[in-house]
Amino acid sequence: MAREKYPSDKQDQFMVRLPEGMRDRIKKGAERSGRSMNAEIVAALETYYPPEPSIYEVLDRVHNAIELAQNAQLTPYRKELIEALDQFSEQISNGMELDQFQQPLIGPEYQSAGRFIDRYRRWERAKKYGVETEDFARELERGMFSRLPGDRVLLFIKWFNEGRDEEVLKNLRLSETKFVDKHAVLEILRNHFERFYRENWGDPNDPPPWDEEF
Repeated sequence: MAREKYPSDKQDQFMVRLPEGMRDRIKKGAERSGRSMNAEIVAALETYYPPEPSIYEVLDRVHNAIELAQNAQLTPYRKELIEALDQFSEQISNGMELDQFQQPLIGPEYQSAGRFIDRYRRWERAKKYGVETEDFARELERGMFSRLPGDRVLLFIKWFNEGRDEEVLKNLRLSETKFVDKHAVLEILRNHFERFYRENWGDPNDPPPWDEEF
């Protein structure tokens, strides 16, 4: 009499040769997770090779993302996101079913390439839509314009107070730079210079003698 098949008999089986030491690492990881080594390996594979969503699931997610992007005014590159989602939804609705799975880049040899690609895509977005306010603020915190002398910073603060914003941008070589929200960038720049001056030279309303040069 043939024995009844167990559920595991019906599952796909694949022999894998593990490099030296990996079995022990998997065993330790499985113990920490409280599951078998097989379950630990399957969980790791599911992370890198998830099942492809159905077309209906993809469309539902795309439409939800479009709605969220339209309502979230401060979402970085909101316009680009809406355009991309609209185009993607249109392709699917027209019957052009696309492969939803993209094999992840695994391993240290891809890390530098991944960073380069990410920076290139950010550059492309900035060129098309303008520099995001968050990106500009981050560069200020990283030290952009940190070598300006005090008299120059004080001059820019005065120009801001006089409404001469464009002259500030021109002197900083930012007049040709496209910003997503120019008004927000100017406000951030003004606050940055005021804080920067106070941290290094004191009260901009009571400057040292160099103010006489202006």
